[in-house]
Amino acid sequence: MRHEDELTKQLRRWGHAQVNRFALSRADRSVHVLDKVRDHAPLTRERALQDLVGRDGAERRRFMAAHSGVQGMRMLPLWAVDPIRASNDADHPHDNPEIAVDVGIPDDLRWVDRALASMARQYPLRELILRTEFTVSASQAVKARMVAEKYGGTLSVWQYRRELQRGVDFMGGRIAA
Repeated sequence: MRHEDELTKQLRRWGHAQVNRFALSRADRSVHVLDKVRDHAPLTRERALQDLVGRDGAERRRFMAAHSGVQGMRMLPLWAVDPIRASNDADHPHDNPEIAVDVGIPDDLRWVDRALASMARQYPLRELILRTEFTVSASQAVKARMVAEKYGGTLSVWQYRRELQRGVDFMGGRIAA
């Protein structure tokens, strides 16, 4: 009985790893898409003013005064310089698509994938039942319906459980080998 418990534990770990196999990167879910609508709105007067950098030119006038050669002048007066408005050319935040990164299956559980591939060639329904049992979180009646839809036939809960047990026995033989 101990061997069977270890097998079930490994199959559950494999199912969890399979379900969580693809991690999403660049997923910034802190800001909702509708909160960003104003950024994509047509150019309004407020937005045009927002896009302009809010500088008064004080730094430039200090720089020009320091390099003018006039003693004691810290800043040129406004009338002595032409205003230079600059648009904000900083890159706006992008709505980058999320990228699914395959984190893979742990090395000690890869035998499950190989055994399922072997089982699929001989017993496709049994392989589908095992895969569904350990990767889907639902009742066995729901899982039996899902398998029946994928397989294209009818499958009772009793048949589902019987094929599941046969599949687990097959996997037990593979782990023992």
